[in-house]
Amino acid sequence: MQHFRPYRITIEHRVKQWRWLARLKRTRQIRDHWLWIHETDQATPVRSAEKRCLLDLRKVTCDGEQGRRFHALVSLLSRGGYQVFLVPRLEFLQTGNRLFKASALQIAEPLTDAASDQHFDLCLTDHRGEHPQATQTIQLVSNAREPVWPTDLEVPYSFYPLIWDNHEDARFEAYRNQTRQWRLFFGGHCSQKAYHTIRFYHRLQPVDRHTVINDLLASYSGDTIQIESDQQLDTMMSHRHDGFVMIDNDRYRTDASQWLRLLSNASFFVAAPGCDYPFSHNAIESIAIGTIPLLEYDSLFTPHLIDGVNCVAYRGRTGLRDAVRRINAMSESKIATMRQAVIDYYEDHLSPHAFCGRLETQSPKRIHLYPYLAPVTKAA
Repeated sequence: MQHFRPYRITIEHRVKQWRWLARLKRTRQIRDHWLWIHETDQATPVRSAEKRCLLDLRKVTCDGEQGRRFHALVSLLSRGGYQVFLVPRLEFLQTGNRLFKASALQIAEPLTDAASDQHFDLCLTDHRGEHPQATQTIQLVSNAREPVWPTDLEVPYSFYPLIWDNHEDARFEAYRNQTRQWRLFFGGHCSQKAYHTIRFYHRLQPVDRHTVINDLLASYSGDTIQIESDQQLDTMMSHRHDGFVMIDNDRYRTDASQWLRLLSNASFFVAAPGCDYPFSHNAIESIAIGTIPLLEYDSLFTPHLIDGVNCVAYRGRTGLRDAVRRINAMSESKIATMRQAVIDYYEDHLSPHAFCGRLETQSPKRIHLYPYLAPVTKAA
């Protein structure tokens, strides 16, 4: 059955792509609402930017889950100095009511007739051909089964969209300078039902999240604090703990606006893998604020993270136990050095300015939206 899966996915994508024809009335309503919020100044475009980027997209495969990848692309471009416009094509806007895509459409301005004579520094498109209004046109690859070639530019994996929407990136410096009270922290879901295996991903098979957390609980037996209430959290934020601090979201969940504050209270974060593929947005968030990630998928980053420099990497359950010993024995000066290296990695490779800088200086042939899912090329 595994051999037939690519064909099934292709058929599903094609059905979803052309579904707008059967939902034409609803799709037009989505488009008209998007036009209306920009006409009435209820949107939040970045109009102070000096550069302009036009997105000319047709394929809903550019969305990602609930629009996450489209949201990441728009956020990286707008935070990187671009005013973002979008051609109002019905086939792409059919999913404009998805939670995170709708949020990104607050920033991406419609290319209306009134803007038909405007010039753009850049156009990103998922179909072939040069856009007549852009100085440069680059193809956007949204097929996760398409390899990443050396001339391609990768869109980095990004934050949970609310991090961007809440403008948490404006507070990164404060989070980075936060006094670290906890040695090792995990927050998130880790149930056996959802996280006992990595689905749909065969390029790398790390230890699943459920097993990782259970092994850490065993390693820190008697030295684990599980936060299960707002009152306990308030107390723990100023409490020094050199063991393992954990929040199981199935038992307690704090407000999303508090997430980076929690992350910045720890020296290390358990960046356990997701359920569909290893990458977790929490890993990117921890790197952005200088909380050193403990993870097994360091090789999926571009460039790779380096064990002992900007991450603590392990291989298998035995490697995880060794990583715990290294974390527990690490000096404060070594932790401080690694923390700065983690921040430098974010600024140099994952930040909006790093992405847009590569976009402008590397002259890529294509931009790949899903490099973390793409098959490895023979040259690699």
